[in-house]
Amino acid sequence: MIIDTHLHVWSSDYQKYPMDEGRTVDLEGSVEFLNNKMADAGVDRAVIVQPIHYLFDNSYVADTLKRFPGKFAAIGVVNQFEPGAAEKLEMLVKQHRFSGLRIHLSRPDHPSMWAGPDQDVIWEKAAELGVGFISHGPSKLYPDIEQIIARHPDVPIALDHNGGVPRIEEPPYPGLQPVMDLAKYPNVYVKLIPHKEQEPFPYRDTHDCFKRIYDLFGPQRLMWGTNFPGVERETGYAPCVDMFRDHIDWLSEVDKEWIFGKTALQLYNFGD
Repeated sequence: MIIDTHLHVWSSDYQKYPMDEGRTVDLEGSVEFLNNKMADAGVDRAVIVQPIHYLFDNSYVADTLKRFPGKFAAIGVVNQFEPGAAEKLEMLVKQHRFSGLRIHLSRPDHPSMWAGPDQDVIWEKAAELGVGFISHGPSKLYPDIEQIIARHPDVPIALDHNGGVPRIEEPPYPGLQPVMDLAKYPNVYVKLIPHKEQEPFPYRDTHDCFKRIYDLFGPQRLMWGTNFPGVERETGYAPCVDMFRDHIDWLSEVDKEWIFGKTALQLYNFGD
């Protein structure tokens, strides 16, 4: 079982699924295009992350879950600073089978807002529903939300894009330190996502970064993702699978089972 735990989808039908502020996107991101890429690469399931293009309108992702039952899980976005945010989370989970929400640490003002006392209610609702959060931002912002992670040990949170850690960094790895500080919380996970730095595929100059994260969290708290469709501007979809399956030689076959699927199956609702 191979599960892509980080990707986005959107529609070119702007009348049915209008994007925020009337924007358009020149990169193909439809679920049909994704399905073809997944089939070619041997990827079985995927976790769709609500794209910021739609802001708080989760309609396209919700409709995708209905169209392809059992294949996708999803993470939504709501305005967590408006009244009724916890109820909106409950609606997404109970009516549309979402598995949680995404936190954008750079929005709306200061990342510490995401850990304020007004946010406890939505974390409590997540615990009640058995869902969690994913968080997006550079590692330097993670100290701002450590308090709320600590207050809610029963709510899982996955750090996007390798925890926002610089992929090429010299000792003592200051960019890694904020993620290192979160590794002591069992409810914190990290998504490993290939990105190009200086070297061509398979990006061997980034493998040491993955190893440092692996040493902190272990395979049971790591997940693999592609960042589709953005990856189409770099390697294309299938090489993202190849990189972790064939080119990172310190991953054991058991490690790959966790990173490619077993961890995700514990966190996300695929409707099984």
